Amino acid sequence: MKFLRRLVEDPRAVDSIVVVLATWIVLGGYVAAYAYVHDPGRVLLPVAQTGQTIVAAAWSLLALFLFAGLAVGLRSGRAWNQALPDGQTGTLVAALVFGAALIVDNAFWSPAFGSSGVGLESLFTPPHLVEIASVAVIASGPVRAATRRGEAQASAVTLTSAALLLSVLTFATQFAHPLIDPWAADDYQFRNSALSWVGENMGTAALLAQTAILAGSGLLLNSAFKLRPGSLTFVFGLNGVLVCVTKGNFHLLPVPIVTGIAADAWVAWSARRPGRPSASICAVIGGTFATAYMAAIVLRPAGSAWGPSLWAGVIIASTMLSWLMGRLLRAGLPAAITAPYRPLAEEPARERWSLDPDSTAREQLVRSALDDLGTPEALGRSALAQLPGMSRTGSAAAELRALLVDVIGELASSQAPRDAESGHLLLDYYVKKVGSHDVIMERLHLSRPTYYRRLHHGFELVANRLDEWSVSRMTLNDPAL
Repeated sequence: MKFLRRLVEDPRAVDSIVVVLATWIVLGGYVAAYAYVHDPGRVLLPVAQTGQTIVAAAWSLLALFLFAGLAVGLRSGRAWNQALPDGQTGTLVAALVFGAALIVDNAFWSPAFGSSGVGLESLFTPPHLVEIASVAVIASGPVRAATRRGEAQASAVTLTSAALLLSVLTFATQFAHPLIDPWAADDYQFRNSALSWVGENMGTAALLAQTAILAGSGLLLNSAFKLRPGSLTFVFGLNGVLVCVTKGNFHLLPVPIVTGIAADAWVAWSARRPGRPSASICAVIGGTFATAYMAAIVLRPAGSAWGPSLWAGVIIASTMLSWLMGRLLRAGLPAAITAPYRPLAEEPARERWSLDPDSTAREQLVRSALDDLGTPEALGRSALAQLPGMSRTGSAAAELRALLVDVIGELASSQAPRDAESGHLLLDYYVKKVGSHDVIMERLHLSRPTYYRRLHHGFELVANRLDEWSVSRMTLNDPAL
């Protein structure tokens, strides 16, 4: 039981389990898609039932696991929105929404409107769209958790989560995907039954749409984390495997893999310069994907139905669109994220820091700041961010987080046993996020009354260290003091 309880309380273990179950949900969705699109006008019912069973089983296990984690968190005294590790409360809500959409689909929508449709008639029903959106939130849970913990390097779990999120986007846009419907290939079965310009329009639109999605995913992943060599190859390759399941076009799988290799090479080459590539990496992803796709089509025995002029235009257009999107995302996204918080940051704090050691607000302010240690925007609004010596240029949250971590680290290495226990307690619970209070209580071999005495003592020690730090910074800035 202790092992199971630690499993639902360890943030990284929770991320790993969520990723495994989300992988089965996404895979089940693609298997079901195969049943609906592989044979035109006919649904392969055994395959569809297999895919739906995989999705239902993985979703059930995920919901049970998250409910167990929620119960353990509530039992340890946490608020409901903090009972699960950072980033996973939204996963639980999305799982509940997914279940509700599934019930509505089976109990009302399908009986009322019919469920025999294929193609977009089946994909674009309102319950299915809600399910797709819910799976996107579920799949991105470990990515959100990693960013809130402040992880600088993307782990295998984070990369898998990003690949699943990308795969949800490509699942929703599967009707316009060049790896599913190769309109440029001369032997594509639907070319002869459609006007030539229809195939050219559909093929060009699919390439532009999917290169933009790939480029945006690569940019955001590279902007949020430091990527190891092969990271983007893994993300694009896993997405390519899932996409190729839809119609079995695995001969086109080298296209996303080559795109990932080129993107990883560009990231490694750009590392010698300050900053991270934005528009350039998007252009590399878009141009490489279109070029590799052209090569894969041309090298097939039947060849391509498109002429060199159209191919050149599609490659240039994909590169330009991806580059432009990289410019806009890099310039606009930070402002979009920070703008809503500026008015809040300029408002006066409800409670101000006091140098009076008997002030009741000190401990609460320290505790609130430690609770927000993984949320920069909330930490930046803390009254502690207004201490003398803190930056006024927008980096106060990062400075305050570094200061709190340093102070807790000093307490943990203190020669006084009582102070050291308080430091270790704060380090495990707030910085490392090892688990709940009960877990850390067991790790430190403390009784419950002693544990909470050490916790309050730790808050007092942190407050005193902050006083010393702020006074020393004031003295440095004004020697007359």
